[in-house]
Amino acid sequence: MSRPVEKFSRILDEILSRYDLSHDFGRKEAWEATIDYARAELKEDPDCDAFLQASAERLGFAAITADDLDHRIRLPKGAWLDVWISDEDEEVSITGTPDGLQYLIDLLNSLRASKEPVDHLHLDRAYLPMTENSANLVLFKEDEQWFTGPLDKGEPFPVRDIEPKSIYAIQFIHFPPDDLPMSANRLYRVFRCEAADASEATGIKEFPEGSPERYFRFSFLADSGERFSYVFHLDDPGVNFFTHREIVSLALKQV
Repeated sequence: MSRPVEKFSRILDEILSRYDLSHDFGRKEAWEATIDYARAELKEDPDCDAFLQASAERLGFAAITADDLDHRIRLPKGAWLDVWISDEDEEVSITGTPDGLQYLIDLLNSLRASKEPVDHLHLDRAYLPMTENSANLVLFKEDEQWFTGPLDKGEPFPVRDIEPKSIYAIQFIHFPPDDLPMSANRLYRVFRCEAADASEATGIKEFPEGSPERYFRFSFLADSGERFSYVFHLDDPGVNFFTHREIVSLALKQV
C-alpha cells in the first residue's frame, strides 16, 4: 500500500466511522463530509483527486475532482426537501427546512448562471436533501421559446441540434402516454434509433407542431425490464434526449 493510499484509508476510516452507512442517507452524509474535508484540507494537495476517487469508490458515488470543489454547492447539515404530487388536485408541493430551501435557491442560481445548454440538476428520492417519501425533482433551464413555441402558425417548431445516432438515453419531463411503460423523469438507455414514418407507425407519441421527417423509433428497456419500441419526435419538448457524453457529464456533476 502506497503512502497516499494508506493516509487516505486512515482519514476515510475516521470520517466514515461517524455515519451509519447501512442506508442511503448515511452514505450521502458521509460523502458530503469527505468533500468538506477535501475542500478544507486537501485543495492544494496533489493527491486531492486520489482522495476524492477513493471516497467515491467506498461510498458508491460518481467521483469528482479538486477542480469541481469550487463549483459544487455545499449541502448544509440541516437541509431537507420533500416534493409531493397530488393526483386529485393536480398540485405540486415543495416543503423544506430553511437550509433546504436555501440549498434549492443556490442550485437554481447556479443553473441560471450556467452557460452549458444541457445542464440540469437531479434531486433524487432518498438522497439528501430529499426525504424517502419525496418525488424526484429535476431542474431544467430553457429559453422563452421553449414555453411560447412558434410565434406564427406557419413558423416551424425549433429544431434540436442533435444527431439521432448519438442518442444514448431518453427521459420524459412529464407523465408519458398511458400505453407507454415508462416513468416521468427517469433515464432510459437507448439501444436503437431509426427513422420512422409517422403516418404508418404504431406506438407513437404524436407531435403535430414538428416536421414529419423528425420522427424516430427508439428501442429501450422499459420499467418492466423488457425491450420496448416507441416513436418519438426529436423536437418534442416533453422528451429529453441525451448523448453518452452528456450522461457522463451529468454523473460527474451529481449533487
